[in-house]
Parts: sequence; C-alpha cells; structure tokens
Amino acid sequence: MRTIYEYNAVLFDLDGVLTPTSVLHRQAWKQLFDEKLPVDVPKYTAQDYLEYVDGKPRYEGVDSLLKSRGLSLPWGSPDDDVDAQTVCGYGNRKNDVFERLMHEEGIAPYPDCVDVLRHLRANHVKMAVVSSSRNAKEVLKSARIFNFFDRIVDGRVAESAHLRGKPQPDTYLYAAERLDEQPKDCVVVEDALSGVTSGRAGKFGLVVGVNRGAGEHELLAAGADVVVEQLADMIDSSASELKRRESTGGGQDPLDMERYPIDPWSFSENGRPNAQSATMFSVTNGSIGVRGSGQTSRDLGLGTFLSGFHETFFIRHAEEAYGYARIGQVIQSVPDCCDFHFVVDGKELTECSSFKQGLDFKTGVSWTEQRFAVGQGLSLEVRIERVACLFRKDLVLCRLGLTVHGGDLRIQVEAAANENKPKLTATDDPRKGEHVSSGGLETIELKEATDNDIQSGYTRKAFRCRNSRMTMALVYAQSRGEEKLPESVFFMLHDGETQSLMRYASYNTYPVVPRAMNRGLVSARPSEQDASILLERCESTLRWAMTTGEERLFSMQQDWLSEFWRQSDVTIEAENADRIQQLVHWELFNLAQSTDFVDNGIGAKGLSGSGYSGHYFWDTEIFILPFLTYNRPEAARSALHFRYTMLPAARRRADALGLEGALFPWRTINGREASAFFEAGSAQYHIDADISYAVAQYVNITHDTVFLREEGIDILVETARMWNSIGNVSLDGRFHINCVTGPDEYSALVNDDYYTNSMARFNMRAACIALDWLSDNDHEGYASACDRLEITADEHESWLKNSDSMELLHDDDLGVDMQYADFTQRMSWDFKHRNKRPLLMHYHPLDIYRHNVIKQSDLVLALYLLSDEFDASSKKADFEYYDPLTIGDSTLSASAQAIIASEIGRSDLAMRYFREALFTDVANLHGNTSDGIHLACAGGVWAILVAGFGGFRDSGGRHLSIDPKLPEEWKSLSYNVRIGGTPLAVTVTHNGVDIKGLVGDGIAIDIQGKTVRS
Repeated sequence: MRTIYEYNAVLFDLDGVLTPTSVLHRQAWKQLFDEKLPVDVPKYTAQDYLEYVDGKPRYEGVDSLLKSRGLSLPWGSPDDDVDAQTVCGYGNRKNDVFERLMHEEGIAPYPDCVDVLRHLRANHVKMAVVSSSRNAKEVLKSARIFNFFDRIVDGRVAESAHLRGKPQPDTYLYAAERLDEQPKDCVVVEDALSGVTSGRAGKFGLVVGVNRGAGEHELLAAGADVVVEQLADMIDSSASELKRRESTGGGQDPLDMERYPIDPWSFSENGRPNAQSATMFSVTNGSIGVRGSGQTSRDLGLGTFLSGFHETFFIRHAEEAYGYARIGQVIQSVPDCCDFHFVVDGKELTECSSFKQGLDFKTGVSWTEQRFAVGQGLSLEVRIERVACLFRKDLVLCRLGLTVHGGDLRIQVEAAANENKPKLTATDDPRKGEHVSSGGLETIELKEATDNDIQSGYTRKAFRCRNSRMTMALVYAQSRGEEKLPESVFFMLHDGETQSLMRYASYNTYPVVPRAMNRGLVSARPSEQDASILLERCESTLRWAMTTGEERLFSMQQDWLSEFWRQSDVTIEAENADRIQQLVHWELFNLAQSTDFVDNGIGAKGLSGSGYSGHYFWDTEIFILPFLTYNRPEAARSALHFRYTMLPAARRRADALGLEGALFPWRTINGREASAFFEAGSAQYHIDADISYAVAQYVNITHDTVFLREEGIDILVETARMWNSIGNVSLDGRFHINCVTGPDEYSALVNDDYYTNSMARFNMRAACIALDWLSDNDHEGYASACDRLEITADEHESWLKNSDSMELLHDDDLGVDMQYADFTQRMSWDFKHRNKRPLLMHYHPLDIYRHNVIKQSDLVLALYLLSDEFDASSKKADFEYYDPLTIGDSTLSASAQAIIASEIGRSDLAMRYFREALFTDVANLHGNTSDGIHLACAGGVWAILVAGFGGFRDSGGRHLSIDPKLPEEWKSLSYNVRIGGTPLAVTVTHNGVDIKGLVGDGIAIDIQGKTVRS
C-alpha cells in the first residue's frame, strides 16, 4: 500500500476527524429531538446520531431520523424560521443551537491534528475539507486551522453546485476536481460510515476510517481500506510499532503461538514468510551470511553477503565543506548458492500449498519446508537445509530433500547460483542500505574449464566490484551420494520416496585492509585482488568438504554449537518463561554465529541483511564486545585487532578535524569515515572512548598483556591524545569538551556531554594506567611503545591532570547530573501528540535538537558502563529524571534502561525494557527487521540478563561485583563468564549467589557487599 505522502491530496471530513465538533453536534441534535419528538415514539439516543444523522447534510439528517420514527413533515425551505414545523425549520433550529454552543464553548482541533496537517503541508500534499456542515469555514477558523486547506467544500458549496450528500461521492469528487486531481491520487479521511461509503463509491486511492466511535469492523465493512484510532496513525506505521512495543512490556506475547511455536532450542514459523522472515532465519559464521526464505526470490541483496566485501561511491553533499566524508561504502551482496527451482512437465512450481521454516540452535541448520500440489493427486514435499559452517570460514552447505506422495513423479531441479539484480526501491530511511547505481558486480572472465574441472563437477565464478575493485570467488558443486551432479538435474521420485541433493559452496575474498584510500573509489590494490588465488582456495575447501562428507560436516557444526552452549548458555527457571528462554537462545545463537570469524569486524546487522549499508559502529565495542570478552575472548581480540588496523586512517581523520592522535570513523567498512551527516556522525567523538573502553575491559578481564603491549596501548594512547586536543581548560579551571554529539543523536553539537566527558576521562586514565603497568612490568614493551608512539612524560601528566579536572555537570536544583550544558533549560517535547516514530523520519533535526527529548540512553548508559563512579542515590535520581524523556528510537536504548531500572528497584520497568529488547527483531518492533537483525540489541539482551538481573558489573574491567536483582517471578538465573582463562558458572536465586569454578590466582569479586577471592 502506498504511504499517504505518495498521494497528491488528502480530503478530510471535518466533524469527528479534524475537530471534535461532533460533540457539539450531538448536543444540538439531542436538544432538538428532545424538544420536537412526540412522547409516543422512542426517545432520541446516541446511537441514532451514528445511524441517521452523522455525516449527512443537516436537512437529510432531520428527515432520516423522523422517518425512523414513522414521522414525516413538509420539507419546507432553507429560509424557514427556526420554529417552523418543517424539515428545514427543524434543521435551522438545530443549527441555531449548534452556533450558540460553538460560541459559548469554543472549538479546538484534535490534539494531533495540527502536527499531521503540518507534515502533509511540508510534504507538498494538497488538502481539502469536505463537510456537509454549512458552518465548516467558521469551525475551521475557530479551531485556527483554516489556512492549512486549499479548498473547502461545505454544505453551502454542495447546495449551490447541486451536489448530492454523503453516502454519495459527489462532494468528495467535486473537491478532487477543484484540486485538479484524479480520485485515484487522493485520500479520503472519514469517521462516519456514510462518509466512508462515499469515499469507496468515488473510487478514491485510499479511504481511511478514523474510529471515533463508529467501530473498526463497521468502518471496514463500509469501505475503509484502513482504520486508525487517531490521525497521527495514518502518517506512517509508527503507531502500530508503538503498540507492539507496549504489548511486550505488559507481559503479553506479541508472537502468535501457532505461527511461531515455542521450543527452547529452535525458532520456527508456520505459514508463508513475511518481510522479516529472511532475516530471522539467517545463518552466518561471521565470514559468510546466508538469509532465510523471504517473500521474494534470492536475488543479489536478498540472499548472501561476505564480510568486508563492499562497493564504494562518491558522497554528494548539497553544500561542500572541508573535511566532509567523501567516499561512501556499502556492503555488496554476492550470488546466492541456496536457490533452487523445480520444474514439472515444463512448468516451474511457484505456488506452494503450505510453507514453514525454522532455525535449530543446536545443529545450526536453517531449514525450509514446502508442499506443492502437482496435479493428478500428487504432492511434492521440499526441504532445504542451509548451513554457514562455524568450523570453516569459507564453506556453506545446502541440502535439498524431495519427497512425492500419491504416485511417481519426474522433476527437474535447477540449481544455478542466483546472480539476478534486485528490484530496488528508493528510500530516505538512513537505517537502510544505500543503493549504488553506478556500482555493483562485474564478472571476471575465467579461462575455459579443463577436463579436470568438468570431471570434478565444480562451477567456478569470480566477480569484482566496479568501483572498489574488491574481488571475490565462488566455487560450488553438488552431489547425490558419490555421484556428481550438474546444475540442472532430473529426479525420478517414487511414491513415498525421499531423494536428496547436497550442495557445497565456497566463497573467498581478500580481507579488508583499513587504510586511508586515495582520492578515488578503489579500496584495494589490483595486486592484492588476484581472482585465481581465491579460486584455488575455494577449490581446496570444496575438495576437503566433499571428501569429509555431509554427515561429518553436519556433525562438526553441531559439535561447535554444543561447546558454545556448554560455555556460554544463559538459562532461566520460571513459570511461563518458555518463550523468553526460546528467544534468549535465539539472541545468543545470533551473537555466537555472527562473531565466529571477525577478521573484518562486526557490522551492526552482522551479515543478516544490508541495513545501515553493512557499516560498523560504536555499538560493536559497547554492546557486543562485552559478551565476547567474557565468553569468546579470542573473537574479542580479533575484533579489537581490526580496530587497531584502522589506526592509520584514524590518524588521518584526526588531522582533517584539526586534532592530535587518532579519531576512529563513526561508521565504516574499510576504515574510512562514511557518515555524510556529521552532526550525528563524525561529531560522535565518543567512538574513541568506546573503543578504548573495550580495550581496557578486554585486557583487564582476559589478562592478555601481549595484546596490550603490541596493539592495545597504541589505541589507548592515540585516543587519549585526541581527547587532550579537542578539550580545553577554561577560566573555571575545568576541562571542557565542546560541540560534540553523545549517544543521544537527538541532541547534536552540545557542550560537555556527560557520557562523552565521563568516557573521555576513563579513556585518558586507562592510557595512563596501561603505560604505568608496562613501565613496571614490561620494560621492553614500554620502551617499544614510547619509541613508536613518541610518548613524552609531559603528555602523560597532561592526561592525568585534564582527566581529573574533567567537567561533569550537575543540576543542584533538580539534584541530577546534566546530560549536557543547558539540557534542563530546553523545551519539553509533546510526547503525547508528537509521537510519530522514529522522530528523525518525521521532524526536522532542528525541531528535535531544541527540545529535551532523548533518542536513546545517554547519561543512563554511563551509569551502567561506569557503575562504580556513581552512588545508589545518584543512579536513582538520574534514571527517574531521564527515563521519561527517552523515546527509545534506537534499539540500543532498552538494555541500559533495563539494567539501571533493575538496579534501583524499578523491576516493572526493567522487565518492560527487557522484553522490548528481547522482542525487537522477532516482533519487528522498530519496523526494520527486514534489513537485518540488530546484533547489538542481542548483545544488550545478554547484558540485561548478566549485568542487570544477574548483577554482574566490572566498570570497564576495573572492579568485579555481583549484586543480582532477580525478577520476583523468576526462580533462578544461570550464566557463564570467563575471567583470565577461568570459566565461572554463576547461579542466582532469591536466596543468594552460587559460583562454581572460582579457582586460580588473583580473581576477586564483591558478591553482595562481601569480597570473595579465588
């Protein structure tokens, strides 16, 4: 369905749609008929208003009501006196009462009306009012909304133009004609059944019913295409998303149990897939991502992605300025090898009679099952299993099973890799991937296949991105047992028999080498993009895989996951928590598979879709790295190493902004800044502190001093230098950091952002602590770091001094820490009536920036990350002040809110935010699951369980403590963490904390106020 902005005009009814004048009309009608109806007929009721007079011209309403009572009067003339015993006299009497009430009580538009009209006018949508009332202009002027409308078609216009009233379409058609628009390009908005009927009769493009009492089902039956509860609902889908979020908070299960059955170790969907399905059932190993089955075919962009494989383009700014990001990056999809087509008697099977798919958390298999009716009582069952191998980074497995029922069947299977270009839809949503019209894949011509190639059954392909020149290779083959099969193969199936085909596919590309690119679009040197080498790697993998055999390969996948669950499972014991446990496993499974191989970093969507153009943000370090540090430290180190390789480009970025040290890109794939909107992109300098926080946390928890000496210290020092140069000591003796944007992107370019300043302080202190440790414990490492980084004693001292004098603002009157300078003096946002979500898609940034509305947890996030820097009363005061101002337009928000809510005793809010985070993707709470999972949200779910309800905190690895806040309805919570190579199993109950495995040297944990040492 087209959005309302895609229509040329919107035609509004007046009473009950724009203004609550229906209240006055109801009073006026009641007063008239209470006076005029004989005592021997049924009295006038509220239902009579809806059935006989609402939406109709006044005189027709009188006549309709009288006839319902078996009464009739002469029609009379519109000039009749108000005391005349005629239809027109009664009508004039009613109008006289209405005008008196209007002048006495006044008229105001519905609360969200003005906001909606502003949005439509700003988007150049024509507007008209179509009302049977003869007082429409007076009502609009009284309500102060008259000037929004291009045309007014009221009762007087209808009379002079001889137009029939509603439910006939005449007045609406006349309004469209006066706007010079065709009905198909117009929207009718009505609250009355007669008005909805007229909109449908006029064949308008969209008929919107506003349910002010007529009833949703009744409006739909009368001809409405869609029914909304308030005008704001029709602007976009945000209202329905808000309702879904609210339903999760109330403990309701937003998922239909028949469509999504509950099973703690799998997630499945019965019925045809929707737009989100391909994301929810995707599999990956962090190197290759394969989406599940969706509504569309598996064309480029809808099937398979490779880590780091990207296209580039020139960013076009409306107005240029020095230092703007110049080269954009977008994840480039690759041909999909899990696409099968089935042909019977020369016709492809396209419409299945049943469909379901699922994801098994223990085997790592994403499966799809379909049933096709193929005529003459025959039916075909198709099962496709997809695996992205967690034990081999360049291998994908796909197994096809075919079963016929009701007789024998000869079927052709077409299994060529899908290289089709997708049908793209333009969007201005920054959360979606960008389309590069001048880029994409180009085929690399290969030498003719040899006899050996043909005998092996391999299909070999290689491609290059037109702009970035990145190269990838694909080799695949299929077999049935020992028999090699071509891409197109026939099966002869007998009744009840199952036959299968096994597809092996290997993808290879060169790793991303972050560096400052030249002025052009090329991301890779041609000498580093030899396709023949990649093809050899693919063939080697295929030979190994086909020799190993499918059963062993599937078993190896299960073994990998068995070990993961043994080390990293989180379990909940509670009544009616089966759905929660299922989705906790879904979140953990996605964290595990998406971070198996992270040589090229971890994108916001992993490899489950093209959302955010495949970019890598700060949320990796803050929301995903803690999970890896405590569960899979080797993966955490790989991710941090990728950041380390970005340092040359980060230094150049700092140069461009007039800073010392290094400034990491806000969003990137190849290490270069790709954010075109600097206010909410490059201005988020806190990315440096976020990365340094992850480095410090990783080193403190894993005791990986080798990483600290070789790479970590470089990150800490260069980011500390950046903070030292961006801030300044003012006359008040305080160190201020100005013109920055914190995590709250609805407050841009502010001074002394609390999160930024507190994390910068942590960053500078962490650099000093690390250097002091190297100086005391690793003289060679210290000397090497000082030499290559040219560290001086003066700057070490400067970091300490400036971190100690860091400005962290506090409002003494309110008793709260200030998110930034003058935050508490900003205008309040009207959350009730200006609620279209997300705000950035419906309100101008300047409109948002001048209000104290928060997109996502900002200062509240600091309360969690730097927990030991705040006392209990400060956390409570800050949370209770900022939480009501936080709109949660980011999926990153709910986790920090849940953690702090839990800590301060707001268990109701904690559970609400936990459920919001848990259901974010599977219930499509933010309306963009189709673009990929929110991987950081999955990390946030882990954090809520472990750091929130489980009470485990480390404040960046500085101080370990456990003070659980177990939900009252839960019996126990169990989780695992690894500290310095020692695995700990923690179980929390209402009776206390039990830790198994607390052995080894030097582990000290404060458990509910008491220090326990290993």
